[in-house]
Amino acid sequence: MQGLPPTAPALPPPVEPPGVFRTAMEGAAAQGVLQSPTDRRDAALAHLLGAIVGIFSAGVMLPAFAPTLVLLFNSTRNPYVLFHVNQAAWFQGLVSLTAIVSGLLFVLLYFLTCGFGVLLLPLAIFPWLASVGVPLWAALRAYDGKWDGYPWLSDWVLDDASPLLSE
Repeated sequence: MQGLPPTAPALPPPVEPPGVFRTAMEGAAAQGVLQSPTDRRDAALAHLLGAIVGIFSAGVMLPAFAPTLVLLFNSTRNPYVLFHVNQAAWFQGLVSLTAIVSGLLFVLLYFLTCGFGVLLLPLAIFPWLASVGVPLWAALRAYDGKWDGYPWLSDWVLDDASPLLSE
């Protein structure tokens, strides 16, 4: 094969920069910085507001906006508080979508099965229970000054290069 040009060596895959919150978390850990009591309170409140609003709104869409209320009363844009506000908003938004889908599925199956779909009522209630119970655990972790929260969501929020709310 004399007519083919030599192949260039393969380029290494591009390395994504660490997310905004991961950089802040690692910087705080390296410097031994502890979160102030006010920041810990505000971070926990972001999770609790989502849970409280979730109780009264059946977990549909309003809880996704509730964590952002913390920013109205927080004068500093601390990355720790912003991380927990982002995480709580994403969690409540995903739970709201799950509640809508499971509610529609419940109603559809109820009518298609002539009432036997009522046996699936726990599936329609589960997102509402999750929107209340899981944020309580995350609020306790936030109040302890931890950068973790929802197991399947916290790594993604930490590494997100363009979070919903940032400095």
